[in-house]
Amino acid sequence: MSADQLTKAAPSTIADSLRTLPALTATSGPQRASGTQGGGQSFLNLRNLGAVRTLTLLDGRRFVAASQFGTVDVNLLPAGLIQRVDVVTGGASAAYGSDAVAGVVNFVLDTKFEGLKGEVSTGIADEGDNQELRGTLTGGIALADSRLRLLGSAEYYRNKGILEGERAWARRGSNLINGPAGGPALIAAEDVRAIGSYGGMITTGNGGTAAQNALFRALQFGPGGTVLPYSYGSYSTATQQIGGDGVNTELLQEINRPLERAAFFGRAEYDLTDQWSVFGEASYGWSDTRYSTSTNRHLATNPITIRRDNAFLPAQLRTLLDANPQVTSLTMLRWSIEGGLADVAVDTKTDRYVAGFKGEIGGLKVNGYYQHGRTRQQTDVINNEITPNFTRAVDAVVNPANGQIVCRSTLTNPNDGCAPFNPFGVGSPSAAALAYTRGVSRTDSVFKEDVAAINLSGTLFEGWAGPISFATGGEYRKEQAQLAVDPLSQAGAFLFANPQPWAGKYDVKEGYIETVIPLLKDLPFARELEFNGAVRYTDYSTSGGVTTWKAGLSWTPVSSLRLRATRSRDIRAPNLSELFTSGRTQSATVVDPFKNNVRTSGIFITTTGNAALQPEKADTLTVGAVYQPTFLPGFSISADYYDIKINDAIGSLSAQQGVDQCFAGNQLACGFITRDAAGNISALTAYPINLSTLVTNGVDVELSYRVPFADTTNSLSLRSIISYVGKLATTTPGSPSIDRAGEVGINSNPHWRVNAQADFTRGSFNWFNQLRFIGGGRYDNTKGPQAVSLQHIKPQAYWDMRFAYRFEDLGKGAEMYFNVQNVLNQEPPYAPGDGSIAVATNTQLYDTFGRVYRVGFRFKF
Repeated sequence: MSADQLTKAAPSTIADSLRTLPALTATSGPQRASGTQGGGQSFLNLRNLGAVRTLTLLDGRRFVAASQFGTVDVNLLPAGLIQRVDVVTGGASAAYGSDAVAGVVNFVLDTKFEGLKGEVSTGIADEGDNQELRGTLTGGIALADSRLRLLGSAEYYRNKGILEGERAWARRGSNLINGPAGGPALIAAEDVRAIGSYGGMITTGNGGTAAQNALFRALQFGPGGTVLPYSYGSYSTATQQIGGDGVNTELLQEINRPLERAAFFGRAEYDLTDQWSVFGEASYGWSDTRYSTSTNRHLATNPITIRRDNAFLPAQLRTLLDANPQVTSLTMLRWSIEGGLADVAVDTKTDRYVAGFKGEIGGLKVNGYYQHGRTRQQTDVINNEITPNFTRAVDAVVNPANGQIVCRSTLTNPNDGCAPFNPFGVGSPSAAALAYTRGVSRTDSVFKEDVAAINLSGTLFEGWAGPISFATGGEYRKEQAQLAVDPLSQAGAFLFANPQPWAGKYDVKEGYIETVIPLLKDLPFARELEFNGAVRYTDYSTSGGVTTWKAGLSWTPVSSLRLRATRSRDIRAPNLSELFTSGRTQSATVVDPFKNNVRTSGIFITTTGNAALQPEKADTLTVGAVYQPTFLPGFSISADYYDIKINDAIGSLSAQQGVDQCFAGNQLACGFITRDAAGNISALTAYPINLSTLVTNGVDVELSYRVPFADTTNSLSLRSIISYVGKLATTTPGSPSIDRAGEVGINSNPHWRVNAQADFTRGSFNWFNQLRFIGGGRYDNTKGPQAVSLQHIKPQAYWDMRFAYRFEDLGKGAEMYFNVQNVLNQEPPYAPGDGSIAVATNTQLYDTFGRVYRVGFRFKF
């Protein structure tokens, strides 16, 4: 893909442009998603096999990771200098290096650019939000008789995001809820709310008779602690309800997370002789984002206990307790919004330095480089409840010595600093109580990468059908990560996150050889036949040596037809996080088949690393053809079938997968589940394991036609990329294979994706149109009509359009453009997520912004 094509497809960022390609639709960005991961970064994800299986390169060289998972933030690459983006699949590990199981995305820079160019653009959504500002400036100059070439590029980007509930579809409370007896276990509904309230509500009394305890059920608290009846709506389960006074969790997270970032890149190259040159590169980038995840919440899984002598009891509640002395305590649920939501702030800074050379020896090309990169990332969970402090603060009593309200703990430890917390009604807690019960969970991460590589290539000798060429080389790479956390997180004291400190490193040694051997040439039905092959040996300090290889044939029987096939072995070794993470906690929602499919939210799941992991090994087959008929000049069609089978695939069972597989008899999965005395799930554990297999296959088709015009100032180019996924199946030990292909609800795997473009130019005027089609499919392939009422989701199509006018008399050309994405303002389909916080649609797959306008100006001198 050329930079011009990508800019027309989506002028915001390179990552957004690449997301329009069917093979990269699931690429992540700042779009809404549950949890604290991915703060403002964009990670590429080929074939939805996971970003960790896509190798991202800059000019064929690695770029330092921006996360503990080893993934590269493409927002840090110099957008103003990108000439094209090559997406390579099939045998990529042997040719490009380890970790390229799904393939390689290589950003190629225009290192010979001379002059000055730039772009400034601004955008806004139809609803008046999603305000965006972007600017790039790039310059290049040749000095000393063109022996010295200097390049510099800078980019600034800011997006103010889309607040929670700012779209009609995001205010409806779309979610799944346990259905009534006799129907599906889960039903899809709107206005689904979590049981509880912002001011607190009582679910039951404790210690009395059943009748006495029930007297306190469904009492909630308004401003000032006013006691009000709580409405469970038209229908309720243990943790959810439809309508009534519950909490619409759809209103707790931004639809698009705000982001501000900048990137700077510099390059110098000097020709020592006509054959030898040296170069150096330096880049620096930063990004800042702050977004909401949830409130500090106490649900059925972690309720508040209010004792009968609580000093803040409203008078009406105290009177009721006095009339029922056997009731010793009350159970309260509360979603606390005082002090704001529990926000996540992520500040990331990345710098990278490269020094290298290139030249010729005896007609052979040689090049080498050394790279050092470092990412420093600070992740804060702000306004995070400190659980032991809250437990002490909410247990407030009257000090008999002076009549003041204090924490019960203060009576025995007067200097404990506890400030009593009033939970009755929104705004009731004091500033001192909030300061005592809230804190910041902080993670300071440092990721480092050092790479040294040398390559030699050229022609071995002239063969019987043409020159036999080769390339060989070696690479050494060292990856390091170190995460430090605050003392409270290390002690597990916060309600959310509680990351644990860890450090890890490994080094990799690689050597490879490639060759292209022409076999036949200029013969009947063999205009050209050539073999291409590669072998690479990779030695990991953590898991030992692995050999990757590829073998391919390219056959041109006639001038208009080329056939190709590649068979390869690719690998991915476990990344630092998968090996060394010591603990990361988040919440999950689980449907428990052991308990009549009751749906429970707020269950905490802790993820750890696994030092015993072994590398993944993928066997890949690609077979394809390119046809360019002579009777229709300008037309081309290519079709490729791919089949990838990953053995020992590394992955963790999701919360729901673990419970489902335990129910199916998988004892390994049962070991991840902790239950309380009543048999209810109280906690989950997850760690990566080498799953049995992950298999995917499908077909990619590309059609293009450039319509001939007598007037060369006019042009019309038509292009369509079609992707069909036939299978995406995972097999875990002790369980049957699960095929997720065609699943567009809880995953992003439609069978069909299409991107169709029409690019028309008449003189200085350009009109570009793009259609993005996402096929329909199942909500969840593993759940039939008796398990969930939502079975099918309809196909979706989005129309984008761009007008541009080129001013030829301004330097080397300038262009003003106006872009509209999602012209018809299509809403995303109803496809609720399965997390603790309601997400009404699949945010990775569908457009959640609505119609967005952008206007920009590009110049070049």
